[in-house]
Amino acid sequence: MKILFVAAKKNMDDTERELYEMDLMNEVLGFERSLLDLGLLTILGGTPDKYEVSLQDEYLAPIDYDEPCDLVALSSKTSCSVRAYAVADEFRRRGKKVVLGGIHASLLPDEALEHVDHIVLGEAEATWPQFLEDFERGEAPRRYEAPEFPDMGTIPDPGYANIDPARFLFHQLQTTRGCPFKCRFCSVPDISGQAFRFKPVDRVVDEIRNMPRRGPLVERMKALYMVDDNFISRTKYTQELLETLIPLRKKGEIPDWSAETTLNVATDEKLLDLFQEAGCTTLIIGFESVSQETLKSMEKGVNFCLSYQEATERIHQRGISIVGNFIVGFDTDTLSVFKDTRDFVFENNILYPFFSILAPMPGTELHEEFKREGRLDHFDWSRYDTRHVIYDPKNMSREQLMDGYAWLYEQCYTSDAGLANLARFWRREERPASGLMERLYLRWKLSRSKLLTPNGRAFADRAFALRKETGKVDVAQLLYYLDSGHFAEFLHRYRSDHYAENSAIFEAGGSDVGDVQMQWEDKRVKRRAAAMAGS
Repeated sequence: MKILFVAAKKNMDDTERELYEMDLMNEVLGFERSLLDLGLLTILGGTPDKYEVSLQDEYLAPIDYDEPCDLVALSSKTSCSVRAYAVADEFRRRGKKVVLGGIHASLLPDEALEHVDHIVLGEAEATWPQFLEDFERGEAPRRYEAPEFPDMGTIPDPGYANIDPARFLFHQLQTTRGCPFKCRFCSVPDISGQAFRFKPVDRVVDEIRNMPRRGPLVERMKALYMVDDNFISRTKYTQELLETLIPLRKKGEIPDWSAETTLNVATDEKLLDLFQEAGCTTLIIGFESVSQETLKSMEKGVNFCLSYQEATERIHQRGISIVGNFIVGFDTDTLSVFKDTRDFVFENNILYPFFSILAPMPGTELHEEFKREGRLDHFDWSRYDTRHVIYDPKNMSREQLMDGYAWLYEQCYTSDAGLANLARFWRREERPASGLMERLYLRWKLSRSKLLTPNGRAFADRAFALRKETGKVDVAQLLYYLDSGHFAEFLHRYRSDHYAENSAIFEAGGSDVGDVQMQWEDKRVKRRAAAMAGS
């Protein structure tokens, strides 16, 4: 029996952009995609050897619907589900059987079954081999669901043998699953459970060592992305893992890597030291909002463990940069949210701010609330991608929310202030500078780029000139800025006719200056700061 795995695109319009796809960065460095869904790769890797497997990635080539196979396997998150359904419909029209997994099918199984023959609900690693046995006998039910979450020690290695890693920017690794927090905008606990589960440390090491390599030049440009929803789920496990990774880092077996964590990573400075020694260069942190009221409304109590300023400074002292995730459009947000967020980013030297428009995703408490209130515009899941406005905001117009989102990217990645923010990070002593050959290589690659706009080239020239002032240039960080600036220019198509007027309102802080209580003004944060000062 042959199984055809298919990774479907989100957008069929080649002029569309998703920031996480990093189109400009990939073009400049010679990669074709940032990454392939690790869930699909893992299920592929866990397919018993007796079955023949094949993989088509629509991001790399058009789908061949006529490839001979007995079963087509798809996986999809919510914003990609519309395209996944269309692909499934076409395969079925040609007589193929289709099975679908992933977060969206798990949350809306009845909808998914309108487009496919079978669905596998939840984490599929443990149930996938049994499903294939049942399917081969013609006895597979339409719904297949695991009775419990699989032990992380049993998760198969990804099917790297079926891809060319030289085509992808990132290596990927998952060490934990689950999340005990119940943020109102997040569905992770519903899919992966509220109890943390951990991959044995020796398995993590083996997976790192078994990652396919494609020569020193390619590997020098690639980074490792830890895809855990919260890398510091249990401090004891994280400490053991980091201590194990340090010797690998010293031997050159592990590249620069990034991980998603909660803000409380900064409460343990010894743990931060281990992150630095193990080669972590970037932490991805869900600040979500600078507003105390908004954080309380989303029930993100973990963000009150330490003041944002203290947390960011502790991380920066280790030479670790921060991807700061921020969401705009909550019911508690007013027009001041855009300037407040921008100012926080600059004042605290957040190198990589990542902004999202609130999207009430299916499976979340927020979605159910908006649905009950009749506030959702539609259920076109392709627009539930955190860059479209899909509901009526309470304290601003729709166009102001969209303009504010575009304004934040413009401010942080294309403006003089954004360049100054990059320069401030380069002045820090903790990170080494890029060498002459790296700088020359990036200049040469940028000169050949077809995606880099005249504005982007001007920004790059000014950034290279900063070396006289800062003493160094980091080519990887500059390239990220250029890629994000390219996305900011892409967003021009979504700006309203009143963008200039709205921008002036944002710069003035809206009409509620002084009314918003910030995260660092919360009593819990102040009590902790006082206790630390007295210890």
